[in-house]
Amino acid sequence: MGQSSEEPAGESPGFPGVARQPRVSATLRATLLAFAVTMLTCLLSGALKSMAGEIAAIWLANALLLGQMMAAAPAQRYWVLAGGIAGNMAANLLGESLAVSLSYTFADTLEVLIAFSFAPRMTTIAELLRPKALIRFLAGGVILAPLVSGVLACTLLREQLSGNLLPNFANWFVSDALSLAIFTPGALVLWSGEAAQLLRGERRVKTLGLLLLVCAVTTGVFAQSQFPLLYWALLPIMLLAFQADLASVMVGLLLCLAIAVAFTMHGIGPLWMYPYENMEARIFSLQLFLLAALGIALPISATQVSRSRLVGLLREGERRYRILAENATDIVMSVTLDGRLTYVSPRAQTVMRRDPDELIGEYFPDLVIADDRDALATAIEKLATGASEVSQVSRFRRPDGQILWLETYLRPVIDPFSGQPETLTATARDVTARKAAEQRLAEERLELQGLAYRDGLTGLFNRRHFDRELEHQWRHLAEAEDSSFTAVVMIDIDAYKSFNDHYGHQRGDDCLRTIAQAIALSARRPSDIVARYGGEEFALVLKDTDLHGARRVAERIRLAVEALQVPHLASPAGVVTVSLGVAAQQPRQGGDASGLVAAADRALYVAKRRGRNQICVSESDDAGLGSLA
Repeated sequence: MGQSSEEPAGESPGFPGVARQPRVSATLRATLLAFAVTMLTCLLSGALKSMAGEIAAIWLANALLLGQMMAAAPAQRYWVLAGGIAGNMAANLLGESLAVSLSYTFADTLEVLIAFSFAPRMTTIAELLRPKALIRFLAGGVILAPLVSGVLACTLLREQLSGNLLPNFANWFVSDALSLAIFTPGALVLWSGEAAQLLRGERRVKTLGLLLLVCAVTTGVFAQSQFPLLYWALLPIMLLAFQADLASVMVGLLLCLAIAVAFTMHGIGPLWMYPYENMEARIFSLQLFLLAALGIALPISATQVSRSRLVGLLREGERRYRILAENATDIVMSVTLDGRLTYVSPRAQTVMRRDPDELIGEYFPDLVIADDRDALATAIEKLATGASEVSQVSRFRRPDGQILWLETYLRPVIDPFSGQPETLTATARDVTARKAAEQRLAEERLELQGLAYRDGLTGLFNRRHFDRELEHQWRHLAEAEDSSFTAVVMIDIDAYKSFNDHYGHQRGDDCLRTIAQAIALSARRPSDIVARYGGEEFALVLKDTDLHGARRVAERIRLAVEALQVPHLASPAGVVTVSLGVAAQQPRQGGDASGLVAAADRALYVAKRRGRNQICVSESDDAGLGSLA
C-alpha cells in the first residue's frame, strides 16, 4: 500500500520526526550563534564607552544581527532575532540595571526591526547594491532606524545620561548610522558564506595577496603619527576594487577598519596629528573615512563585476558562435560592408577546397565565376544600404575545376547605438546536388511537355497543340489593328486504309512518318504549325497567310508527297498521294477558329469526292462551303 496522503510531505512514514530534526538543529544553531555574536559585540562596543561617555562610538551588534537576519532562511529569521535580543540583554545586564538593560535592548531591537523591514532577505552583497534595494536600505536602515531608536533610547534613559540630551542623541544616531552603513554589508558577506568562498575560488591566491597588501599598507599608514598619510590607505582598497569581487572589497575594508581602530585607540596614527577634541571625534572621523572609502570602492567593484560578467558573456557567446560555426554543415563567414571577408569557418576546406585563412581579406564576389559576380556584389550593396536580408545563388569554381552552386544568405549586423549596419554575416550552402536535381526536373518537364503536345509516331505536334496555337493566333489577330489572315490546311492520305490492309500496319506507320516529314519540310516558316490531326489526317496553321499563299503551300505539299513515289498498288495512281482542303479568314471580320477548321475540313472532303490527289479551297467570306479553286 502507498503512503497515506495525510502524512506530512517530506517526513518518513516510520519516523515522522526525522525530517524535522535537521531543520530544528539548524534553527537552534542559528539562534545560539546570534546570541553569542550579539553578546560579544555588545561587550566589545561597550568597552568603547570610556572614550565617548555613555554612548559607544562604534556599535557592531545591530549591524551583525541585521546581516544575519537578511541572510537567514525565512523560517529562521525571528529565531535569529530572538537570539540577538537575548544576547543584547545578557550583555547589558553584566554592567547595567534591569531597567537600563531593558531600555537599551528595546531601542536596539526596534532599530534592527525597522532596518530589516527596509532590507529584506538577500543572499549576496550584489543584491544589496542594486539601486532600488540600496536606496531602501540607506533611507530606512541607515537613517530612519537609528533616528527612531535614538529618540527612544534618549527618552527612556534621560535620567541615566549626563549632560544635554541632544548631544547624546547625536552620538547615538551617528554611531549607529555609520556602523549600520559600514558593517551591515560586511556582515552580509560573512553570514551569506561569500567570505568563505574567497578561499575556494580560482583567484584565491590573488585575492589573499591583495588583502595582505591592504593589511600591510594600512599598518604602515596607522603605525606612525609623523606624516599625514591617511589617504594612502585608500590605494590598496581601490586596487582591490578593480581586481577582486564585492565580497573581497568588504573584507578588505573591515580589515582596514580593524587595524586603524586598534592603532588609533592606542594613541598612534595620522588621526592624532589633527586637533580633535576627544577619542570619540577620532573614531567618528575614522568611520567617516571608511564610509567614504566604501562609497568609492563598492561602485567601482560593482562596475568591475558587471564588466567581468559582460566580458564572460561575450566570451561565452563567441565560444558558442565558433563551436556552431566550426561544426555547421554550412560555411559561416563575416563580411565587411564593402564585401571583404574577415572570417571564414573551417567548413570552407571541405566544401570549397580552400584554406579558410587564405580567404581572409578576399573580395567575396571575386570567389564566384564572372557571370555571377555582379549579382552577388549588388546583393551586398543592398544590405549596406538598408536591406534586412538577401539570398543569392552563385557558382564557384574549385581548384580542381569542379563547379559548385553555393546559396548564400547575407544579413547585416546592426550597431546598437547608431542603428546602422556595421558588418555582415553570411552562410553559404552547397546546393550543387539540388541544382542538378532541378535541372533534371526541368528537362523532364520539357520532355513531358513535349510528350503532351507531340505525336509519338511522327514527331509532329498533336491535335491538342494545333487547337491551342490556332486559338491563340485567332485571339491575337482578332485584337490586332491590322487585318491579317490566318489559314488552315487540312491533309488526308488517299486510300490509307487500303494501304494498311495491303502492306500491314508496320508499313503503314512508316508511310505516316514519311508523309509527315515531307509535309514538315514543305512548311518552311518557323511560325507554321504542322500537326498530325488524327489517324492519316494532318493539319497546318499558317499565320499571316491568305488563300492564295495557303494554296501555294498546299500545292507544294501535294507535289512533295507525290514525288516520294511511295508504292501503293491499291490506289489508282499507283503511289501514295494526298488530298488537301484550304481555308483562310481575317479574324477581325468575326467568326472563330473552329469555323475556320470546319471550312478547311469541308474543302478537304470536296477534294476527295472529286477524285483525290488535288486541292480544294474554301473561298466564301464566312469560311462556308468550299468550291474548287
